[in-house]
This record gives sequence, structure tokens and C-alpha cells, in this order.
Amino acid sequence: MKPLECVYEADVLAAAMESRWPDGAEAQLRAHAATCAVCSEAALVAGAICEASLETRSSTVVPDSGRVWHQAQIRARREAIAAAARPITAVQLVAFACATGLLGACFGATSSWFQAALQKIASTSFAPLLAQHASLAIAGAAALLLVPAAAWFAIARSEPNRPN
Repeated sequence: MKPLECVYEADVLAAAMESRWPDGAEAQLRAHAATCAVCSEAALVAGAICEASLETRSSTVVPDSGRVWHQAQIRARREAIAAAARPITAVQLVAFACATGLLGACFGATSSWFQAALQKIASTSFAPLLAQHASLAIAGAAALLLVPAAAWFAIARSEPNRPN
């Protein structure tokens, strides 16, 4: 059975992670790693990780700090504008709903043909049916108003930030 740990494993890993393996490591540690399966595997894996890290660092392109700052400023401004626009949009929606209600009330109060049509509907056999299902009619009317508003809020919330 192969041992799972070795007392020199940490030393081998430290040497490999510091890019001292195998040339910069002590001769005794190199000799031990040659005979110990745990230490030789640890050195092999740590060396591969260090090489991959160095390759990744050399190929990484870091943008200019001025550009990063400028992009951050633009993003902060966009977020501030969006945050300031939310309450304004909500007030506009409430004002539109109030104006629509007021317009409907004025139309209903001043239109004689509309009032006659309502009286005709109320006098027919449809009125008792409407009275029995008033809660259903109110729920339907509320759904007609709330579903588009909920969809608008969901779309506005899930809209991703545009790239700069």
C-alpha cells in the first residue's frame, strides 16, 4: 500500500511553487523526491500548475488604468441615471392612471348615450348575473391592469447592463 502523506511533501511543494524545483532545491530534498512517490507526484503537479500560471500571466492583457477608470465612471453615471429614473417612472404611471380614471369619469358623467346604454344593460337580465359574479368581474378587470404592469416591471428588472 502506498503512503498518502510524507513529511517532506510541504517542502517539495514550497520549492515547486517558488519555481526552485528541481534546480534550486536542496540536494537531499531532490534525492528524497526521487525515491518517494508522494513527493515526486506533488512536485510534478505543482510544477505543471506553476508553468500554466506563468503562461497565463504572460498572455493576459490588462487594460490601461485610465480606460478602466473611464469605463467605471460611465457605468456609475448610467446606474445613477437609472436609479433616479425609477421613481419618476412610477409617478408617471400613477399620473397616467389618475388621468385615465378622471377622463373616464368625465366621459361617463357627460355622455348621455353612454348613460342610456348603461341603464339598458342594468335593466336587462344581464344585471343579476353581473351582481352574482361581481368579484369575478373585478378580478378580471384587475388582471387586465396588473398583468401588463407586472410584465413591464419584470422586463425592466431583468434587462442586462449594456456593454460599454
